[in-house]
Amino acid sequence: MSKLGVQEQALMQRIKAGGFRPASQIPLEESRNGLTQMAIVMAGPKVEVGAVSDRKIQGPGGMLPIRIYRPQADVKGPLPVALYFHGGGFYLGNLETHDHVCRFLCRNAGVIVIAVDYRLAPEHKFPAAIEDCYAALCWTVENAAKEGFDANRIALVGDSAGGAIVVSVCLMARQKGGPKIAYQVSVYPALTVDDGEDFPSRRTLGSGDYFIAHDDFAFFRKLYLENPDKDAQNPLASPIRAKDYANLPPALVIAAEFDPCVDENARYAERLKADGVAAEYVCFKGTLHPFFLFDGVLDAGRQGQKLVADRLRERLGG
Repeated sequence: MSKLGVQEQALMQRIKAGGFRPASQIPLEESRNGLTQMAIVMAGPKVEVGAVSDRKIQGPGGMLPIRIYRPQADVKGPLPVALYFHGGGFYLGNLETHDHVCRFLCRNAGVIVIAVDYRLAPEHKFPAAIEDCYAALCWTVENAAKEGFDANRIALVGDSAGGAIVVSVCLMARQKGGPKIAYQVSVYPALTVDDGEDFPSRRTLGSGDYFIAHDDFAFFRKLYLENPDKDAQNPLASPIRAKDYANLPPALVIAAEFDPCVDENARYAERLKADGVAAEYVCFKGTLHPFFLFDGVLDAGRQGQKLVADRLRERLGG
């Protein structure tokens, strides 16, 4: 293992100096506001895209907010689409926390990006978030002709909890017989909400020195699951527990070397390959869990975003 990067060390010192506390000790609204503010402060510059529009579509729990980013305002012909599912432990995050990421991917991959403001725990327990994201996928396909989407070139992209939702939606689409997903990108996905004891990095990197602590996962589980003992083994909640990944879309799995989730990320990529799925695994050395979001202070963040944009362009032909 390499050393934690200089920028990453400075980030953790900055966070701890600001009164860093375990997730379980922070009131819900304070956590939500805190992530929104942190994402704004730590983000790189917002790039311009052709057009951005906020919409509401019909979801399983009512009207579902989405944000559509188009690379050009007046483009002709259907364009590929990347649906983006934000991270935040299933209880944090929104359209604003990841706005800069979606803009970067839209502009640099040449694809339409649809960010999904899925329902959050604890107000909305599992499987609300997954059902919302699956509904957004279905809406994208059903409205392709009207909206200028290419229904044959749809990718799912997500980070952290959103990366896990990517895998869960792929599993749900396989189970339901569609819609077709051309490509999946999971950035440091939290692939199990059980104890994760079979993944050593959950403990060896879970001291709290690397942004996420081992005990945080138990807190996320309590918020997210109605029945933790029963639901934690459900493959839609813990997609690393799925029996197989046969016939899932080609995948890019991105991990961070100093992330408690790194072992399960590597395992997912290995199992995809074993099940005959084309999978690329990239572990960013010397960095930690939120790097993809904090591209304004971590060079790895912009490098990760560029990798995803490049792969989306290659795979979808944006």
